[in-house]
Amino acid sequence: MSLSRWKGSVRWFWLSLMSFTLLVMLLIYETRWVSPEIDRYFSQSNNLTGQQLATRSREFLHEALAAFHEGAPDDGTTAMHLEMAYSFMDIGVYRENYPCTGPSLSQLNRFMQRAAEPPLPSGDEASTALLPILECLTAIEMGQLSRRSQAAAEFADNTRRHQFWVMVGSVLIYLLGLVFWLLHERQRRVAEQATQESLEWMKRALHDPLTGVSNRSALHERVETHPGDWLGMILVDIDYFKQYNDTLGHPEGDQLLRQLASLIDVALKGEATLYRMGGDEFAALFPCDSEAELRDRCQELIARVHSQAIPHPGHPERDIVTLSIGGTYFQAASDTFPAAYASADHALYAVKARGRDGWQVQSCMETVQ
Repeated sequence: MSLSRWKGSVRWFWLSLMSFTLLVMLLIYETRWVSPEIDRYFSQSNNLTGQQLATRSREFLHEALAAFHEGAPDDGTTAMHLEMAYSFMDIGVYRENYPCTGPSLSQLNRFMQRAAEPPLPSGDEASTALLPILECLTAIEMGQLSRRSQAAAEFADNTRRHQFWVMVGSVLIYLLGLVFWLLHERQRRVAEQATQESLEWMKRALHDPLTGVSNRSALHERVETHPGDWLGMILVDIDYFKQYNDTLGHPEGDQLLRQLASLIDVALKGEATLYRMGGDEFAALFPCDSEAELRDRCQELIARVHSQAIPHPGHPERDIVTLSIGGTYFQAASDTFPAAYASADHALYAVKARGRDGWQVQSCMETVQ
């Protein structure tokens, strides 16, 4: 995978991950938003829908009115009840929203002054003074109930609206994350396909399409990537291959090349890697312990080709296909390969100079037949 494709795949993956992380954070925010909003609308403090001060004021006025009707002696309790009723009713929100609050407080104040002087007010006098105030408190309580219902409705509307947008945002973030993930998968598959195509291209670049064996470039790579190995290398040339093509045609020539590749592989017991060097020339590279083993392999290959007795109508000396083979034994290294290849090539041309249909092994220093 190229660096740019790798970066693109990682970018889409992290964008997808960030989208889903954002979705989780949004849901966490949603859960933390609802509870404070409920507290704000329905808690017992700092709002108009909590404890009803008008109700407390009403309770104290009823206590005071009952005391006046019973004619109980004034021990300060009744005055305290009137004071408490006045204080619970005397708040800014009641004065601002309920017109009866101001007159009721004035009337309650006058009655408190009257009650502070003997004789104590009678029950009828107390009723005349306090009942209008109680009616005002009833109006306040009803108004507060209405405001509470309004606050609850407002909260419900806000909650529904908030949840709607949270749902919309969640869906959009989810879809965005899904799109990023799909783009990541697409980028990954494109990268995998490109990598596979590159590998196939490299394979084609290092293999001969006709015979399926490796080519000259692969031979160089094999030697350079296995330094220190002791190897035997043989170069194989079909004798009078041009005459074979001229006599039987190129399709038969191609078939002979494929047959020869298979034959070399069998003769070398499947231990060699085959390379087509071009035309009718092949190379075989295999692990080898000594020059003696290399000679045995060359001789075995010549013998097997003879045993196959493949007809060659264009051969000027024999009527079967024959080979010319040059070999060398060397230790793999990037600096030893050119000399080793030159030795094998020199041995091959020495065989051709002697009349073909034979083999020769040559080291980098001398020729051994």
